[in-house]
Amino acid sequence: MKNSLRYILITLIIIVTSCSDDFLDEVSKGKLTDSNYWNTEQDALTGIRAAYHQAAGSWTGYSLWHIIVEDLGVDYGVGGWFAINSYTSYTGWSATTPDFIDWGIYPQFWNMIEKANTVLDKIPEMDISATTKNRIIGEAHGLRALGYFTLINWFGSQPEVTDANDLRFEIPRESLESNYKLIENDLIAAAAALPLKSELVAAGETEYGRLTKGAVQSLLVKVFLEQNKWKEAADTALEIIKSKEYELEADYLESFSLNKEGFTNKEDIWSIPFVTGTSPEIPAQILQVYLYKANEINGYGHYFNWGGNIRATTDFYNSFEQGDLRRKGLFYSNDGAASGIKDPVMLIKHPADPSSEGVMSGNDYRFIRYADVILMRSEALNKLGDISGAIDEINKVRNRAQLSPLDASKFDSAKLHDQIFNERRWELYFEGHGKRDMKRMKPSMLIDHIESVSGDWKTTGAERYLLLPVPARAISSNPVMTQNPGF
Repeated sequence: MKNSLRYILITLIIIVTSCSDDFLDEVSKGKLTDSNYWNTEQDALTGIRAAYHQAAGSWTGYSLWHIIVEDLGVDYGVGGWFAINSYTSYTGWSATTPDFIDWGIYPQFWNMIEKANTVLDKIPEMDISATTKNRIIGEAHGLRALGYFTLINWFGSQPEVTDANDLRFEIPRESLESNYKLIENDLIAAAAALPLKSELVAAGETEYGRLTKGAVQSLLVKVFLEQNKWKEAADTALEIIKSKEYELEADYLESFSLNKEGFTNKEDIWSIPFVTGTSPEIPAQILQVYLYKANEINGYGHYFNWGGNIRATTDFYNSFEQGDLRRKGLFYSNDGAASGIKDPVMLIKHPADPSSEGVMSGNDYRFIRYADVILMRSEALNKLGDISGAIDEINKVRNRAQLSPLDASKFDSAKLHDQIFNERRWELYFEGHGKRDMKRMKPSMLIDHIESVSGDWKTTGAERYLLLPVPARAISSNPVMTQNPGF
């Protein structure tokens, strides 16, 4: 952790373990140093791919852990990986528990920030095409912002390091206000530098997992919502909508189809690509092996037989309006209920990959969808007093779900707030938004949930579980880094 916070420059080991076979073939002798690296466009691409790699590891970064923190941390998700419920019980957390925060997420996001800083330090001075240079610089700003946004939402305010040559041993936390300003500035810079999705398609781009203007703008909307900057959120979401770059897929579940990955998916704003097996360039997805598998659903039977039991609650399954097609992403197992399994609701919105190898599947992780942007604009408009405009946005996703449109005359702002909260849950369940949405929109509901499942909240206080504990190694390596309240 100390190295992550000291922001050492990329070394041979970091590059080799993070990047492509092409790079390994090209650098076959001698020692890699700054003097013989950072010269070509391939060097620049390898550098930014190393930053992306931290977000997309099979066992680290987003994907499985995003769902564990965000979706198993609220009332509609139950179970855990290997049937271990140390996270979802909200009991006994410490600087070493749950252990995955130490090895699976916290250092990875700092490594992503570190590598983004290195790119921002080296790329501007390189003699490469302006188009390539601007795009990679934009991506680095976007990835640094993404790392900080995740860290402050899960762990609270963070130290700020924006210089690849910052070798401080003691780096204090900055305020949330300062953190958000850094994130906003990065995302605005990224949006100015990055191409549109349509421009990449026209140019024959194949790496659809790289950030675009629409992706960083969508993240900026999230940042604005977390700060109650309603007008900025509404305006930025409208810019995305008016760009005509995205539209809702006609079929809700088609948004997650293996046949609709990458640029062919009209709704996909940014996905993290995964491929089956152990590609040195792109990791595999491991979510499916941790899912509860209903006996009636055969498509997932070829997955390696691990003991995962991630599932949705029966209450959530029953909460959907009659005829809501979005519930088709869940399956209630009568066989499981008869066997005494509580909440035997299988998650099937992320389909089985027939090419899976053991625990590894090739499902991409949909990080931001167009439906999310529509609902974020609805939330912002409601806060601005535009109930009619907010309902117009909600009705777009309800229409796709084959539900009747909402009538603005039947809502006031408070009632519509509740409706938007529920629409986000019905639309975005198990996509990594649950806890952040509940903490922002229904904080008392989150506290109630924590108290309902925690065995020690009366002693420790339920509020401490609003954040993850900072790992012990992070504190020991940075003496001025403080632990979160209650730990």
